[in-house]
Amino acid sequence: MLNTGQKHRSFLVRSKWLFPVSCRPLENAWIRVERGVVTGFGVWPPRKDTGIEVIDQGNTIITPGFVNAHSHLEFSSCQKPFDTTGGLHEWIREVVSWKRSQYTPSTTAHKKITDAIVSGINESAACGVVALGEIATSDIAYNEISGRLRLRVFQEVLGLNQSTANSLPSRVVSNLRSLQRLSRANVAVGLSPHAPYSTQWHIGRAALAAAKCNLNCFRRRARHNTCVTPLAMHLAESKFEEEFLIKQTGPFRELFNELDIWPEATPKLATTADWISLLAKSGRGLIIHGTYLADNPQAMARLKCHRHTLALVICPRTTRALSGSLPPLQELKKPGVRICLGTDGRGSNPDLSIRAEAACLIDAGLATPQEALAMITANGAWALGFEDRTGLIASGRPADFVILKPTGTPKTLVKAAAAIFESTTEVVSTFRGGQPIR
Repeated sequence: MLNTGQKHRSFLVRSKWLFPVSCRPLENAWIRVERGVVTGFGVWPPRKDTGIEVIDQGNTIITPGFVNAHSHLEFSSCQKPFDTTGGLHEWIREVVSWKRSQYTPSTTAHKKITDAIVSGINESAACGVVALGEIATSDIAYNEISGRLRLRVFQEVLGLNQSTANSLPSRVVSNLRSLQRLSRANVAVGLSPHAPYSTQWHIGRAALAAAKCNLNCFRRRARHNTCVTPLAMHLAESKFEEEFLIKQTGPFRELFNELDIWPEATPKLATTADWISLLAKSGRGLIIHGTYLADNPQAMARLKCHRHTLALVICPRTTRALSGSLPPLQELKKPGVRICLGTDGRGSNPDLSIRAEAACLIDAGLATPQEALAMITANGAWALGFEDRTGLIASGRPADFVILKPTGTPKTLVKAAAAIFESTTEVVSTFRGGQPIR
C-alpha cells in the first residue's frame, strides 16, 4: 500500500498508464493531489515544477476509484454463498433460514451484523472500491462505521400483511425513522422497496413520499439543490416473478405459504412497469438485477421513457448463479439507460470484487474493458448520486483513485485497458479524497 503520511499531504504520483474516464487515457502519466483534491494530471513531465514530492509507481495503472452500486454487506461473514442451484425462490428460502438462525433480537445479533458490515467495507476498499450502495435491513449506526468509503445507505422497506397508506407496518415505520436518523447524521441515504413480490404498492408510494421529504429537509439544511434521495428496487429477478405479480401463483406463492408469511387478505401488488415509473419519480431510481426485463415490452418501454432518471445495476456473477446465464446486456442497453455494476453480497457471490464482476462481462464478449470501466466508475457514481464527488479523475474534484499493478508491462492502450480487469493485476492502493484507505 502506498502511504502518503499525514492528512492533506500534497504529492504527485507517476504511473505507466492513467485512465481518467473524464478524458482519453494517457501513457507515461502523472497526477497531482493537493489537500485531497486533484489539481492536475497529464503526460510526464509536468510543465511546472511545484516542488511537491513525486511518488514513482513505475509499471502501474491509475483509474478512478471503483463504485459498487449494489451490495448486501450483512452477508460478509458468510464463508461461501448459499446454494443457488434451485433459482431465486429456493435461494430466498436459504437466506430466510440463515437469517432466522443468525439474527435473533439481541445485542449480540446487532454486533454480528455490524461486524459483518465493517468486514465488507474493509474488503471493498482492498478491492479498489471508494463508493458503495448498501441495502440496510437493520438499525445500524452507519455514521460510525462508514469512514473508509462513500456510502449510500438504502433503508429497506417491505411487507405483504394487510396495511394501508395511513397504517403502515411497524417495521416499515421503524425503517423510515432509521432513514431520518441516518440523514441527520450526514449519511447519504436512500430507500429500497425490496422487490415487487415482497412489497405492496402503497408501501412503495410511502417510500417515494419519504424520499422526497428527506430531500427537501436536506436541501433546507445544505442550502443547495445538488442532492438526491434515490430509490432502489430488485426487479425482474426471476422468470416466475411476473406470474406471481399478476396471478399470485407459482413458486413464490408456494414459498411464502411454506414460510408462513402469506397473509389472509390478498396483498396489493403492482407490475414491474408500474414500479419502474414509481422509481423514476424519485429523480434517481436504481433498478437492481433486471435479469428478465428484456422479456417484458411494457417494462422496457418505461425504461426508455424514464432513461434520464434511472440506472440499471446488474450483478453478473449473482445473475449467472441464480438464472444460469449472464444478464442480456445488449438488450438492456437499447433503452439508453445508464448501466452500472454491483456485487450483491457474499450470500450469492464468493467475494466483493467489482473488477471480477466487470471481467465476467468482458470475458463473455458483452462489454469492452473501457465500457466496463465506465460502468464501475462514472455510471456507478451517478446512480448513487455521487457524480460530483467520485467516478472521474478531473482537476478540482476529490482525489478518489486506485493504483493497479499488472504482472506484465502493457505496451498499448488496448492491453492496458484489458490489464485493469485481469485477475493477476493487484490493487496497490485505494485513495479517497487523497487519503489511502487501503
